[in-house]
Amino acid sequence: MEQLAKVGFTVSDLFMIPHFKDAVLLGGGANADKVISRVNVMEVPDVIDWVRPGEFLMTTGYPFRDNPEVLATLIGQLAQRGVVALGIKTKRFLDEVPPAAIAAAERHGLPLIELPPGTTFSDAVREIMERVLVSEFKDLTILQGRVQRLSHVLLHGDGLPAFLQHLELMIKNPVVLLDPKNGVVASPEAMPLCGGIGPEEWDRIRKERTLETNVIGGKESSIRVHVAAVNDDELQPYLLLVIDRKNEYNVVDTLTLNWAGRLLEFEISNMQARSHIETKYADQFLQDWLAGRIVTAVDLRLRAEACGWPLAEAAHYTSGVVYFHNRKLEVKGLQELAKRLNWECAARKLEAKWTVLEGDLVVLLTHSEPDKAADRQQLLSEVSTLLQQAVPESGVSLCLGREAGDQVKAASSYIDARRVLEIAGICFLTSPVLHYADLGVYLLLYRLKGTEELAEYRRLYLHPLLELDRKQQGDLLSTLRTYFQCNCNAKETAERMFVHYNTIIYRLERIKGELGMRLDDPDTKFVLQLALKLHEIKELA
Repeated sequence: MEQLAKVGFTVSDLFMIPHFKDAVLLGGGANADKVISRVNVMEVPDVIDWVRPGEFLMTTGYPFRDNPEVLATLIGQLAQRGVVALGIKTKRFLDEVPPAAIAAAERHGLPLIELPPGTTFSDAVREIMERVLVSEFKDLTILQGRVQRLSHVLLHGDGLPAFLQHLELMIKNPVVLLDPKNGVVASPEAMPLCGGIGPEEWDRIRKERTLETNVIGGKESSIRVHVAAVNDDELQPYLLLVIDRKNEYNVVDTLTLNWAGRLLEFEISNMQARSHIETKYADQFLQDWLAGRIVTAVDLRLRAEACGWPLAEAAHYTSGVVYFHNRKLEVKGLQELAKRLNWECAARKLEAKWTVLEGDLVVLLTHSEPDKAADRQQLLSEVSTLLQQAVPESGVSLCLGREAGDQVKAASSYIDARRVLEIAGICFLTSPVLHYADLGVYLLLYRLKGTEELAEYRRLYLHPLLELDRKQQGDLLSTLRTYFQCNCNAKETAERMFVHYNTIIYRLERIKGELGMRLDDPDTKFVLQLALKLHEIKELA
């Protein structure tokens, strides 16, 4: 078991040095436990520009021989600069330390020491620095041992839990590693404490990580934590949290945590590199699966297991392709979007995998319990919402194929989804979710496009109305569409189109006259509604 060195060589330790046995502490003794890191000698009036935090400053008083009261002002400035103590050798240029300087030392908490007249600064500096170096050497020895042990844990593949356990034993405080998805890896004593902390608290800690010290609520009471970002250049970095439950950690503990953070950066970088390779392999597997390049169930299972993605025997699958209503993203943008959606789905534990295939954003939904329709609908709703939130600036639809009853048929579902995508594009379908089963008559019209029968249909029922509209003799096609949408109610049609009722009656008579058909006949209405659907298909318009 390591024996911790004292925190360092402090101001109070000065009085144990032979050169300081006759020194007197005049004021500021409340901070005599401050650690000295270096020594400086002041014999110029502008010393304030050269001092550094942690210094013990000594002077003969020469700069103040003509104006000793300036010392009071200087003491306040030295305290602000982090100087830990000021030693003044009297009887040469100053007979005594001014009372105002002593009062200032008390006020600012800066130890003020009257040095004996025979003090030799060079000898004093040497003896103090020897002790500082000895103290630091002991601390550095302990730190070196700790770093070696922590490095050994990672190099031998013991993993993050073992690393955090060793770190907890070293600093005698529980530690937690919070990953970018707010997943927790905790040391043994931190595990029960983390159990009472909800996702909202972890989110708040992440947002306020720049505070370094924070308070979170646990089952028992509030817990103070010290926060450090492990890879701060990331948008969502790992956070190393020290739970302040037992001991205030000292300088060596602070240095240990700094080194632990550096070692974790290396380990996390290695983990991310491995994850990137695994993700790339899994992405290629998903593309091959949906494209039908894996022909047997055995090969499919072997590839899935190699990716760390075991497939449930009874699961069903639904493929989807995203239809961008306006401008589709470039391939690189689609890949970034797929990466983000995969991250979001994993964080929410949604069984959905995204990739880019044939220049389109594609998703595969897994229904582990296909008998539960509510679960299927919930998954679809959450995935659709995530998609809409990811690209709020451009309208999108999720085009879904038919549900596949086994793994191999997922490729057939993808073919269906691509058909829905094509129909959505040429028929201006813009619902957030477009399912193959909901295409209705559009699926029939799509299959008939380019045939002689469809061309004849268009000539008989669309051409006369389109010609009149072209000659600006009434918005007949739009009127007929709105009339059917209003369940053949002429008054409602007029209100919806913001025209007079008589205008609608006139247009309807024109339509009947041109086509030679009654609009109140069910068969006629069906024929004309098909014609209107045809007009929505770009290639036939």
